[in-house]
Amino acid sequence: MRFHFLVIAAFLSTAVHAAADSPAPQAVVFVGGASRDDATATAGEFAAAFEQLAGGGILVLRGPVRINGNFSVPAHDAPVTVTSVHAGRDYRSENGAKLILGSAFELNGPVTFASVVITPGDKAGRIYCNGRKVVFGADISCEPPPGGRFPAIVAAAREADGPAGSDVTIASGQWDTVAGGASHDAAPTSGMLRMTINGGRFYGAVCAVGTGRHTGGAELTLNGGLFHGGVAGLGVHAGASVRGDIRVTVNGGTYYNTIAASRHAGAEFAGSYTLALNGGVFTSVTSVTGARGLRGGAASALVAAPALLDAENTGELTFTNPLIPGADPWVCFHDGFYYSTATGGTQLNGRKVANLPDLPYAEPVVIWRPPPGRDYSRNLWSPKFYQFTEAEVGAENAGWYLYLSANDGSGRPSQGQRMFVLRSLSGGPLGPYGAATGDREPNGATRVSAAAKDSSFNKVWCGGAKVLRHGGKLYCIWVSEVGDAFSKKTGDRYQIICIDRMVNPWTVEGRPAIINRPTLAWEKHGAGPGKAGMYPEVVEGGTPVHAADGSLYLLYAGSGYWTPYYAIGVMKLTGDDPMNPAHWQKATQPIFKASDEVVGTGNACYVPSPTGKLNWAIYHAYVGKKTRGVPRQLFAEPYVATHERVTIGRGSPLPLGTPLKIEANPMPLRKKISDFTDAPLPPGASATTATASTPTNRASTLMSP
Repeated sequence: MRFHFLVIAAFLSTAVHAAADSPAPQAVVFVGGASRDDATATAGEFAAAFEQLAGGGILVLRGPVRINGNFSVPAHDAPVTVTSVHAGRDYRSENGAKLILGSAFELNGPVTFASVVITPGDKAGRIYCNGRKVVFGADISCEPPPGGRFPAIVAAAREADGPAGSDVTIASGQWDTVAGGASHDAAPTSGMLRMTINGGRFYGAVCAVGTGRHTGGAELTLNGGLFHGGVAGLGVHAGASVRGDIRVTVNGGTYYNTIAASRHAGAEFAGSYTLALNGGVFTSVTSVTGARGLRGGAASALVAAPALLDAENTGELTFTNPLIPGADPWVCFHDGFYYSTATGGTQLNGRKVANLPDLPYAEPVVIWRPPPGRDYSRNLWSPKFYQFTEAEVGAENAGWYLYLSANDGSGRPSQGQRMFVLRSLSGGPLGPYGAATGDREPNGATRVSAAAKDSSFNKVWCGGAKVLRHGGKLYCIWVSEVGDAFSKKTGDRYQIICIDRMVNPWTVEGRPAIINRPTLAWEKHGAGPGKAGMYPEVVEGGTPVHAADGSLYLLYAGSGYWTPYYAIGVMKLTGDDPMNPAHWQKATQPIFKASDEVVGTGNACYVPSPTGKLNWAIYHAYVGKKTRGVPRQLFAEPYVATHERVTIGRGSPLPLGTPLKIEANPMPLRKKISDFTDAPLPPGASATTATASTPTNRASTLMSP
C-alpha cells in the first residue's frame, strides 16, 4: 500500500533551546500527496494517520480523503486536530483538500475540526461523535452532494458499551440535523448531554437529545448561528424518550420554524423542560411549544423578559427567486402565517411559515395521502384550501376544505381528472384531511357534484377549483374541456373556464356558465397533434383578485403549461353578475409572460404581505429555456390591482438573482407560545426572575439559497 503521510514528531529543531516550561511541540501527520495530481488519499491512510497520532497532534489533509461506506476512526485518548491549513499553506485551495464521508463516520476520541471542507460522498452522511469531546471549530465549510443533504451530527454513543453523555461544540459549517444524544436506531444512552453552538448554518432540526432513548440530563446552549430547521428537546420520532431534565438556553442566533420541547407529539418526556430566551432573532419562528400533552407528564417553563416576548418584529427580509420546487402553487395568509401546498403525485404536502422568504426552510408535512385503488389516488393536481365561515355554509359545515382534481392513475396523468373536496380533520389549514361528507374518512375524498342531476358537470373532465366570494354569494370557478385526445383537428380540443353557484362546499348548482375559452393567439401555443394525441388550446387556473375599491378580476393562465409561452392573462368583471359571460372583459395581451431566463410563467395565487403593505403573486415557471425534463419552481413577485388594471412586477420575471424585499412579519413571539405548564411573565411584569436581557427583534436581511 502506498501511504501519503509524513509524521513530524517534533518540527521544532532541538537546536532551538526552548524554555523548559514551553509546551512540547505537537506531532503532525500529513495525509494525501504533495501535489494536486497525487493528492487523493484513502480511508486506510486516514486511519493510519490517527494511529500515528495516538499521543495527540495535528492531522493535515493535504488533498481529498475519500471514505467509502461506514468508517470508524481508531480509538485514541489524546486530542487530535483535523485541518487543511498548516504552516501558512491552505491545501483546500492548493489541492482541493476535503474530507469525503461515507455513510457513517465514527469518532472514537477527542477531535477538533478546523479550516476543513466536509462533504458526504453520497446522498447523506453522519458524523457520530460517540460520546467523545468533539469541537467543530472555525472555518469549516460543508458541501452537499448533488441531490443530497449536508452532513448530520450525532453526539452520543451508538453502542450500549460506549461512553456516557456527550460534549460537542460547533462554531461553523453547514449541517443537516444535529442531535446532542443518539438516533432512534441506537442503544439507549445515559449521562449528561452537552452541546454548545456558537455559529454555523443548520438546515435540519437541532435537538438537545435527538430521537433516541435517554436517561439523564441535557443542556443545549445556542449563542449564534442560523437555525433553519428549528430547535427542539426531542427529535421527530414517536419512539424518542427522555427521563431527565432538558434545558435549552438561547443567547443569540436567527431562528426559523419551531422551538419545541418535542418535534413529535408521541414522544415520551418524564422530567422537566426549561427554555431560556435571552436574545436572538425570532421573526421566522412559527411556534414555541412546551411539553404539555407529551407522554411522561414533563413540566415545562419558558424564561424570558416580557420585552423580548412582546417586541414586534421590524425591518425587511430579502430573498431571490425561485423559492422552492413545485407546480400549481397555492398560498394563503391566515392568522398571521402563510400556508402553502402544490400539486402532488400520491400525496399532498403543506408548509407553514411566518414570511414568504421562509418557504425554502419550511419542513413539508403530509396533509393528505389517499389510499391506493381509489378514483382519486393519483395525479393530485392543483390543490387549494379555503376556510368557510358559519355564516357562509352553516355551523355544521364551517371549517377548512381543500379542493383538487385527481384520477386513479390507470391512464395518462390528465386522463379522467375529476374534482374532489376534502375537509380538515383538525380544524386547521394543514389538516390532516379526509372526506368532506359522511363519516369523514381520514384520507378519503368527496367528489364535487352538481345538484342538478342532469348536469353535464357530473360527467366531464374538470379540475382547478377556485372559490369566488362576490355579492354575498359563493361561486366555484374551474376548468373543463371540449374535445379529447382523439380530436382530429387543432382547435377541436380546447379548455374552458366555467363558473357556477355553490350549494355547499361539495355541491354546485349544476348550471355553469362558460366565461372564458381560447380566442387569442397567445392562448393557443402548444395546441396540436402530439405523441399523446391532440393537445388542447389552454385557458386554466382562473383565480379571482379584488382591488382595494372592490373591482373584481379573474387572472388565468393561457397556452400549454408544457410550452415556454404559458403566461398570465386577465379578465375584468364590468357588470354585476359573474355568471354572465357578457359582464367579463378580457385583455387582449398577457400581463405576465416569459423572460430570457424564466419561461412557462403561470397558474398563480395572490396573497398580501404580512402587514398588507404590498401584494404578491406566487407563480410557477421553469428556469432556463427547457420545459421538458426539468422541474417547475415557485416564484414570487409583487402585483398591483387598481380600478383600471392589474400588473405583476414589470410584466415578466426579474433577472435571476435580483433581490426582492418584503416587510418582516410583525407578530411578537408571545403570540406563538403554547403548551408550557409554567406560563411566561405577562406583559409589563418585572423581569428580575428572568435571565433574558432586553432584546432587539429586528429582522435580519437574509438571502434565499
